[in-house]
Amino acid sequence: MKLPPLYALMCFESAARLLSMKNAAEELCVTPSAVSQQIAKLEESVNVRLFIRTPRRLELTTEGRVYLRAIRPAFSQISEATQRLMDEGKRNKISVSCTSGFAMQWLLPRLPAFEQANSGVEVQISTTNRKVDLLSEGIDFAVRHGTGDYPGLEVECLLNDRLIPVCSPQLVAKPLTPPDILRYTLLHDEHRLDWELWFHALGFHNAETAKGPVFIDSNGAVEAALAGKGIALIRQSLVREAIAQSLLINPLKVAVTSPIAYYLVWEESAVLQRINRRFRDWLVATAAAEKNSYPA
Repeated sequence: MKLPPLYALMCFESAARLLSMKNAAEELCVTPSAVSQQIAKLEESVNVRLFIRTPRRLELTTEGRVYLRAIRPAFSQISEATQRLMDEGKRNKISVSCTSGFAMQWLLPRLPAFEQANSGVEVQISTTNRKVDLLSEGIDFAVRHGTGDYPGLEVECLLNDRLIPVCSPQLVAKPLTPPDILRYTLLHDEHRLDWELWFHALGFHNAETAKGPVFIDSNGAVEAALAGKGIALIRQSLVREAIAQSLLINPLKVAVTSPIAYYLVWEESAVLQRINRRFRDWLVATAAAEKNSYPA
């Protein structure tokens, strides 16, 4: 693997970002001529012109713009990892990215236990369905809903409990059979295939499961179920409290497994900080302590 001179690369990144040799020199605590010399060395090394120099302004060539976009994430990652290393034992904030459904149904009800045991620690939760870039966005942990294949990241399975049908007790007055469920509106989260997998697991291979509204995550499906709008297929751990309070019921008392689970992911440098290690260990232990109560 051929790498250009790293100091020359730093000078290029700063000058390209600021579009000024003078400002880059101030940022790097050197002279403008030193920055210019390092960039010339880089251009000679890669044999590509990266800047257009005019008396009044500095411009990037097309190749320079593309190169800047390509290397900036690496500089952000180095900066973030270094900051984490320097902040060991000093930080009291933990940033977590997850869907609103996971935050509302699982994380927030359990979070006070961690906060009580770790006074002064602030857990910042960012809810989104997109796949965030942990290092470049300064996020310590993310909870992702998928198959667990996340290259380059540390991964720990959090919730892999079974899927259960849930609905309002006002919607269903008596126990149902699987075919009975098809008489009701099926509520879907973003994984519309869950209902099809559920019926297949019970031996019903021709069930019409494509009907019914699709919500962006499980939170919308649960809210619709609470409002009596249909039957949702949800992981038991996400609706444990609602079932305990009789706000939701399982009209079938059957649960099935799913290839999709909730995973905690983090970039390795995140756990350089003691408080992050504590949070990860608490989250994994809390999830592991909860068991299924319905038969397969």
